This record gives sequence, C-alpha cells and structure tokens, in this order.
Amino acid sequence: MHDPTPAPAGADGHEDVLWRPEARPAVVIGTAFLVAALLIDAVGPGVTLARTACWGCLAAVLLLVLFPPSISLAPGRLLVRGLFTTRVVHTDRLSALQWPADVSERVVLTDVRGTRAQLDFCLLRANPSLWLQLEADARESRRCGSLVRGTACLDRLARRMDEEAARSVFRSSGID
Repeated sequence: MHDPTPAPAGADGHEDVLWRPEARPAVVIGTAFLVAALLIDAVGPGVTLARTACWGCLAAVLLLVLFPPSISLAPGRLLVRGLFTTRVVHTDRLSALQWPADVSERVVLTDVRGTRAQLDFCLLRANPSLWLQLEADARESRRCGSLVRGTACLDRLARRMDEEAARSVFRSSGID
C-alpha cells in the first residue's frame, strides 16, 4: 500500500522536460497583458484603483488558463501539480487507461481510487523516460488485474510510441 504523500521526482523519478518552456510564456503573456492594459489606461481614460484591479483580475485569469500543470512520475505514482491543486494517480494500480482516437490525443488515466489525470500525447513523446515508467506501471496494473479497461489502448499507445521513436531515429540519421 502506498502512502498518500506525493513523492518528489528525483533519482528514480521523471519530470516533464517541456514544463519550464511552456510555463515561461504563460507568465510573460499574463504580465504583458497587465502592462499593456495599464499603459492604455494611462494614455486613455486614466488609471484608477478599480480599473487596475479589474485588469489585474483579467491578467490572473489569463495566467490560470495558460499555465500548464507540472507533471512528474515516480515509480507507481504520477503527480499532476496545477497552480492550486495536486493530484496523485497511482499508476501501478490503474483501473482504466483511455486514449480516444480524436484530435486532442489525450491519454486519460484512472486509478482504483477514482483519481484521474489527463496527459497529452506530445508530453509522452517529448519525455521518453516518463513514457517508459508509465508503460511499466500500466503493465504492472494489467499483471495485477486492476487494469480492467484500456489494455487495447495501452497496446495501441505503445505501438504509436515505438513508431514515433523509430521516426525520430530515422530523421536524426538522415534516412527519413
């Protein structure tokens, strides 16, 4: 049985390598929006406390919408940290893995406690170590019998990841 405290990604954990490059523009855009709004107010109708608070709230909402969650995976545990929440999905005790064949390409993981997390396929493609750990944990869930929905999706996802890895090798070697 796992303890409910989140385990930090360290020597045996894997973190999303794209998080910092995605988080930085969210902060820059939110800040630029606030500065631009205040500059327009300064030139136009004038800066007031109420208008400044309104622009600040809108900039904060923009930041909330654009700010990506931080993803880290330790053996048996996926942590999804948003600005205000942290979700822990026990990946070695998954009950469902869904990967609908739609445009969004989001992998939805649900553990036996009902905790859900969505991962973008691009995140898995950009983080091979994260994918390998997730696949090992999902296969452990299948072996233990807790993964009752999604074994076909797991196999399809593994094939797609293998295809992507082969394409990247071909591209880097100039064969493609």
